[in-house]
Amino acid sequence: MEEQAAQQPTASLGDLIINVFSSPSDAFAGLRNTPARGSVWIIPMLITILLTAGFTYVMFSNETLKEQALEAQRKAIEERVASGSMSQADADRAAEGMEQMGGMIMVIAMVSAVVVMAVVFFAAALVLWLAGKLVLKSPAGYAKYLEVYGLSNWIGSLGLIVTILMAVAMNSLYATPSLGLAVFSEYDSANTLHRVLSAINVFGAWQMIIVGIGMSKLSDKSTGMGIGLAAVLWVIWIAIAVALGFAR
Repeated sequence: MEEQAAQQPTASLGDLIINVFSSPSDAFAGLRNTPARGSVWIIPMLITILLTAGFTYVMFSNETLKEQALEAQRKAIEERVASGSMSQADADRAAEGMEQMGGMIMVIAMVSAVVVMAVVFFAAALVLWLAGKLVLKSPAGYAKYLEVYGLSNWIGSLGLIVTILMAVAMNSLYATPSLGLAVFSEYDSANTLHRVLSAINVFGAWQMIIVGIGMSKLSDKSTGMGIGLAAVLWVIWIAIAVALGFAR
């Protein structure tokens, strides 16, 4: 039996991608007892980064979407002035600087998006590893959680593509595959309820379930335990994103 387990064939990346969408349990079934492979997480990470940069380019190439993005920045500046953390003079200079930078804003935004997505990717895998180790008592190392998060990012990448198409088709940054669709025509980034609705994304929920299945396989625990833990982490992330203004 041990020899058969050792000879268990390693699934190709193509098979893993297909199974993530059609049969997640099969996608993660062999991960626990196979050597970690960089391609399993590096490729989806790069695709996610490219799509994020592409979305930023589309946003700043469309005047309506660009104005919505800049308006959100202006509101953030106004809130800082109102809270006393920024003077009106500094706010005026910041607003003037945004207008004068022109095309440089897009370059800065794209570079920032790429850096942030890379940091988020590794940080998310780290959180999953810690949660798996402390809560599910999983013996799996950090590299295996990079694989789990990487495979789940194929769902996230599909979500990004849908988000880009919706934003362009509906001419609004707030037209996303989320509960925020209910208020996208009157979306207010200063409204906490609107930010919460926008953060509850269909593809985010789907990806959370996939992550939960992966965590359960790595720890040899029930699927319910894995998904339950992933759901708690997802809710915590939504709360942080809304509180810090990451959710638009």
